[in-house]
Amino acid sequence: MTIVPITSTELDAVEVSWFSALCSDDFQYLGVPDGTLRSSWAHCSNIVKKAEAQGFRNILCPSSYQVGQDTLSFVAGCALITEKINLLAAVRCGEMQPIMLARTIATLDHMLEGRLTVNIISSDFPGEKADSAFRYQRSREVVEILKQAWTQDEINYQGQVYNFSGLTTDPAKPYQTGGPLLYFGGYSPAALEL
Repeated sequence: MTIVPITSTELDAVEVSWFSALCSDDFQYLGVPDGTLRSSWAHCSNIVKKAEAQGFRNILCPSSYQVGQDTLSFVAGCALITEKINLLAAVRCGEMQPIMLARTIATLDHMLEGRLTVNIISSDFPGEKADSAFRYQRSREVVEILKQAWTQDEINYQGQVYNFSGLTTDPAKPYQTGGPLLYFGGYSPAALEL
């Protein structure tokens, strides 16, 4: 296994994020499911509000196909009920057309006034069994398209998965210059390259 050191000159402390149980996987006791803690707007938004009140700087809003709340809709709703905490929205690459995703994320970034971070996911879709190399290539292309949409006036992209030419990016510019901070997970060679 490869250990990848993560460093950031802007951070002067360890970042510990909380987890909002959008995927109906919240338990009061480890391994003991509690039906009253199933994913709902009321329950999950309460987790976000409590995490903010306790001083957490970031909270992961995960994504799942099986159960739970829609991540991006949930994050939009949290813009109105939070003031300080960052929302780390999990985004499965390829689930939404990249240019539409760029616009959606830019809009959320404005709603949150720069308190948006994005967790890039490179997993399969329901019924899909794509090899790892393809999934990471798709994610790489989505990230490159997002960066073009957020930093340039026009999208011109020729990839293995996506191809766009001469598309305007106005008004898909995020609140944060260059776009929200992107988080990645994984330790395979393709993940490390991404």
